[in-house]
Amino acid sequence: MRMHDKKLKLLLINTPINRSDILGKFSSIYNDMKMIPTGLAYLASFARKSGVEVRILDQYAECLAMEQVYGLIGDFSPDLIGYSATTPNYYAAIYMAREIRRKFPGIRTVMGGMHPSIFPAEVLSEEAVDFVIRDEGEYSLSALCKALSEGKDNFEHIPGLSSKTGRKLIHNKKVDNVCLDDLPFPAYDLLPMSLYSSPSYTKFAAPVYQMIASRGCPFSCSFCINAELNVAAKYRKRNVSSVVSEMEILADKFKAKQIQFWDPIFPLGQKHALEFCQEVIDRGLNKKVVWNSTTRPEFITEEVTEAMVKAGCRGIGFGIESGVPELLKKVNKRIDLKKAQEACRIAKKHGLVVMSGFILGFPGETEQMTQQTIDFAKGLDLHYAQFSLMVPYPGTPLYRELAENGEIPLATENDFVRYNQSVGLTDVEPIFVPNGRQAKELKDMQKRAYIQFYLRPRMILMHLPHLRLSKIIGMVRALLAVIKLFVLDMKGRLMHANKPD
Repeated sequence: MRMHDKKLKLLLINTPINRSDILGKFSSIYNDMKMIPTGLAYLASFARKSGVEVRILDQYAECLAMEQVYGLIGDFSPDLIGYSATTPNYYAAIYMAREIRRKFPGIRTVMGGMHPSIFPAEVLSEEAVDFVIRDEGEYSLSALCKALSEGKDNFEHIPGLSSKTGRKLIHNKKVDNVCLDDLPFPAYDLLPMSLYSSPSYTKFAAPVYQMIASRGCPFSCSFCINAELNVAAKYRKRNVSSVVSEMEILADKFKAKQIQFWDPIFPLGQKHALEFCQEVIDRGLNKKVVWNSTTRPEFITEEVTEAMVKAGCRGIGFGIESGVPELLKKVNKRIDLKKAQEACRIAKKHGLVVMSGFILGFPGETEQMTQQTIDFAKGLDLHYAQFSLMVPYPGTPLYRELAENGEIPLATENDFVRYNQSVGLTDVEPIFVPNGRQAKELKDMQKRAYIQFYLRPRMILMHLPHLRLSKIIGMVRALLAVIKLFVLDMKGRLMHANKPD
């Protein structure tokens, strides 16, 4: 039977990551961190709309042994298997592709995501990979499935696709930006929804599911993979009515009690926030679900915060990144630290749980500057803070600058695990260390940031009003992890102090 005489079968795989490799001493905190792979769910729904028979294997959430994976593939008999890969999980994705290719040599393989979009030639050089989809994949993947189902062996007409003929690599023209409101809702019905959750510090009710209301980011931070003019496509936000309709589906069909927005910035500005909140309230959805998101501090006003709380918002996050203005300016992070302080104050005043992300080890950052950021975070009176080491992700202007200057190695398979913001909590060396500093000192500072921030009596008092039974176990895990960091840090200091000169 020729391919075009039957419906093409597509299997999309969400590959696993070893959490201890990524999170080291903090991996126990994230035991429940199994979140919806929204990108794969969008690909699946669009391909299904185009007439493809689709299944999703969320290997990350289901934790299946390879023999079980082989069994599922054998039962479904897909014509095409798709993998999505970032730089940190690329090795896991390619390892899985290699193993499945050995077992099922006749099944074609396509790989997409940030890493293949940046390095399509390198990924295509893998024997186990037949195609690479660059940038957004909905249109390209569906077009590839259609071509395969028709028995075609020429794919140069498909925008966004890279392929190979023998040793010749073919990179087709760039695909146009997807109109988000033209996409069907993610194929939640193909996912193991009962397995998904969220880290305890962002969980306010259960079940909690993730969704997106936009793609990209309209700002241009030089270190961010989502930023405008980096790798991510142009910023677009979805129609508010569509966003709330999807929330309703999650609440009514899948019994969601909390929705977590994954967008880098949501809502975007006062008008957007008030429009969204009013739509939620008008439909009575604020009586069914709570939600949380991340946004910019300058968008937080008394009026916006009151509307968000009324609409069911329970937590807000900010990407403040540093407490040192000159470092923020160097990486084009346009943020006013005074406005950040005011936004945290307003959010807490209205009862929101407030968290922020900070980055340690920017280019030109001294040890004193790192401490300045830690002290700034403590001064904001946040409920939660995340301290990441600066990672120059491939595809960002900062990566290109540092690679050209020889300050980081060009990305290779052996180094991918080092592209990890929590590398200071592991036994792995960071991919970048600012000039004049040592890797060990930088890793120690990441550990001490958590110790200094969380081992304060004030933190216990701050969390008492927000304690829930579902949160207690997670908070105990977090406290034990921080105490473990403290003990290890003290041991390290004592050993250093006792070394003979």
